[in-house]
Amino acid sequence: MATIKDVAERAGVNPSTVSRVLKDNRSISQKTKDKVRKAMAELGYVPNVAAQMLASGLTHNIGLVFPPLATPDRLSEPFFMRILSTITHEAKLKDFTISIATGTSLDDLLDQVTLMHQQKRVDGFIILYSDQNDPIRDYLLKNKLPFVIVGAPEGNETQITYINNDNQLMGKSAVEHLYEKGHKDIYFITDDLKSEVASERFMGYVKGMMRLDLTYHPMFLFDPADAKKVDELMTAIETERPTALVVISDRVTIRLMQLLSYYGLKVPDDISIITFNNSIFSKLIHPYLTTFDIHVDHLGETSFKRLLTIIQSKQEEKSEQIIVPFTLKERESVRNLKKNQ
Repeated sequence: MATIKDVAERAGVNPSTVSRVLKDNRSISQKTKDKVRKAMAELGYVPNVAAQMLASGLTHNIGLVFPPLATPDRLSEPFFMRILSTITHEAKLKDFTISIATGTSLDDLLDQVTLMHQQKRVDGFIILYSDQNDPIRDYLLKNKLPFVIVGAPEGNETQITYINNDNQLMGKSAVEHLYEKGHKDIYFITDDLKSEVASERFMGYVKGMMRLDLTYHPMFLFDPADAKKVDELMTAIETERPTALVVISDRVTIRLMQLLSYYGLKVPDDISIITFNNSIFSKLIHPYLTTFDIHVDHLGETSFKRLLTIIQSKQEEKSEQIIVPFTLKERESVRNLKKNQ
């Protein structure tokens, strides 16, 4: 079995340099790190994790906290699987592993996070949602534990690093794009009225409608499991005849298109749709969806790297609000009404 001395000899460096590379020490140049890691790969060197933990005080494990499973479909949202994959990949590059916390309520999540901390199983946390009254966030702040939040700032902005898209701007941009195509009667639809993301995007929708002097409507709930809500939504659509819908995500859009088809409404011939996330669902069926790419990989990569910086820093880190840009993918689900005028 290869040792640190073997790796040092193969790489042409001192054993102490190999040790610092294992800790990803900033004093070591990237060129030297690459040379040492190449020697490790060639020799099949496997670090002694227990020894590393004793030397560094780190577990080399990150806690990834998913939002409460408010609906059965929550975890089937491609966003969560994509960001999990990205963060896991970034962690692997730095010899870290990932532990996942899920639950049906915030209390369930708090129990898991508390246990991870008390058993010293993680070095920090990435929270994949933002909630103004989040007990997990309060617990982490109270115990001075490293963490970042993927979501919009919801309090304690001077103490927390948030990584997010500008969801308000996206909502506003959705309205502006539809208006450019001749749409003026526009609804906003979500599957979760309490969602922070939905609230942000809806606020952008309202701002966009007001700026264009258009009449905006309350947020509509689409819950396939609630027959009454489905009936209310379809009654509103059939009565008021909006020409376009802004829908919270690709996944919800696919389910909604199925409902519209059942009522004899075709997308985009009878009603247009613009949505968010640019997930695998956006090109699953025709028409392909006009959607905003929120660059999930960038969100995941940035959240892990920022948390790692906080963990490794010897000084108190300043809070940040990091905005990841978005891109509109214009496809087939929005009809250009101006061509028919």
